[in-house]
Amino acid sequence: MKAAGMSDRGRVREKNEDAYLLMREGPVCMFAVADGMGGHAAGEVASTLALQVLESYLQEKGGELLERPAALRYLTNFMEEMGIYVNSKVLETARQNTLQAGMGTTLTMLLGVNGLWCLGHIGDSRAYLINGNGLYQLTEDHTLVTQLVRSGQLSDEDTESHPQRHVLTRALGTDEQAAFDILPQSFRNGDIVLLCSDGLHCMLDNLEIASLVRSDSDPGAALERLIARANEHGGTDNITGVLVFL
Repeated sequence: MKAAGMSDRGRVREKNEDAYLLMREGPVCMFAVADGMGGHAAGEVASTLALQVLESYLQEKGGELLERPAALRYLTNFMEEMGIYVNSKVLETARQNTLQAGMGTTLTMLLGVNGLWCLGHIGDSRAYLINGNGLYQLTEDHTLVTQLVRSGQLSDEDTESHPQRHVLTRALGTDEQAAFDILPQSFRNGDIVLLCSDGLHCMLDNLEIASLVRSDSDPGAALERLIARANEHGGTDNITGVLVFL
């Protein structure tokens, strides 16, 4: 397994409110992308804090996964508990500082233990699977336009130009009950997983993402190409990705 992470401010934003995590503790590994939101520096605080808490939680509790039977239900339960804990810490920090009130972040994370994998997801960052059959979006955006499409009030073609396409319906740190999607996964050797913020997936179509991901056997080099192309298309937001070659 090879993995790399990279983040870029883009060409428009003054600050980078994205963050990413690459972590490996023996047979336990975690990959994550967070895209912060909030006034002042609050978005940057939220995304960085969420990943710091995530890393600390795994360092403290990750050994429990090795003591349990190799079953996905333990991994999914652990992922759910971890999401609840991270959310509580972001909320607690926001309450203690008025400048950070209302801050929040997306969080898309991939946890692996001894060949078992699970995604945890809230917000509109994304996880993709790229393999010999194509590119597949593994997560669903928690946005207003996604709800409108699902209810038949909006077509897929109209989402890109919708004025409220970036309005989130779920995020970490904005509610006492963070409703994560917990998604067990089954991967094969040769599969590639991309976690990315909307600054990347909103700038590139699926064919371009798949082509650039496959353009190099080095995940770091492939990420550089993805970010460069997103900037060529405008770089209107912070751009962050984590690539995992399985």
